[in-house]
Parts: sequence; C-alpha cells; structure tokens
Amino acid sequence: MRPGGLVAAGRVMAALVAAGVVTAALAAGSSAKLAKPYSNYLLGCGGCHGIDGVSNARLVPQLKGQVGYFLTTKAGREYLVRVPNVAFYTASNQELAQMLNYMVFSIGRDSVPANAKPYTAGEVARLRKSPLTEVSLVDYRNALVEDLIANHGAPVSLRLYSSTATY
Repeated sequence: MRPGGLVAAGRVMAALVAAGVVTAALAAGSSAKLAKPYSNYLLGCGGCHGIDGVSNARLVPQLKGQVGYFLTTKAGREYLVRVPNVAFYTASNQELAQMLNYMVFSIGRDSVPANAKPYTAGEVARLRKSPLTEVSLVDYRNALVEDLIANHGAPVSLRLYSSTATY
C-alpha cells in the first residue's frame, strides 16, 4: 500500500464508524435533526468514545462523568483541544468550541469544576495551532491524570485508561 493509502484507508474506516454511530443514535430515539455540536461529537469522537461518552475505558478514555476534570487545570483544559484528533478536526473554530463545550458540559456533567468557563472560538483557534504531535499522548495524559488525582480531587477511575493502555 502506498504511504498515503494507509491514511486514506483510516479516514474511510473512521467515516464508516461515524456513520454507524449516527445511525445508532437515530435508532436510539435521537431527533432526526441532530444539534450541530452533538452531530460533530458523534462524527468526530463518538465512534471511539461512544455515543454518550461511554467507551471501553481500558482501550479509549471514557468521557462520561470524567472529561470535565481536565478543566480543573490550564494544562488539562489545553490538552482537550490539542489532542491531534481534536486539533485537526475539520470543523471551524466556533464549531469545535461548541463541540468541546457539549462534550465537557453535557457528557462530563458533574466532573466539571464549578468555575469552569466554556471554550471560545478564539481559545480553540490558538490551541489547535499546537497539536500534541511531538509527545507520547499516553504519557502526557498519564501525567495530567496523576496531577488531577493527587492535587485536584479527581477520582482514581480517571486512571483506568492511563494505567492499562499498551501500545
């Protein structure tokens, strides 16, 4: 396979998974016209993280009831935007900010700190220019998670993906 072929094959697979996620969401009783932040979440994230943020946490970080803890620190907040699949998502900065806000405030719910502010298009524009492409995402996330648990009251369940991921 040519070098670009693997990337193209990955994009086709992601599109098929996303289409299946949207179909499953519609079958589960969601409105035929999905809200843009939710549909962007389903297409960009839901194939791996699950329709409602529930995934196999040993393979993919679970978002439901947990993703909001990352807004406790500046580094954690920035991490959510700088993850390559988020930073490179084809949505506009405004749409990406809305999707992240849906993900954090709707899926993260009780894990969101009381003083957390929604993402803005300007903040997303600035952060997505520095995607985390030069680091091990597992190691980077592990360090964030350990800080959140040790210093910011996050539950040890946030560690589930971090401690069991193998690549």
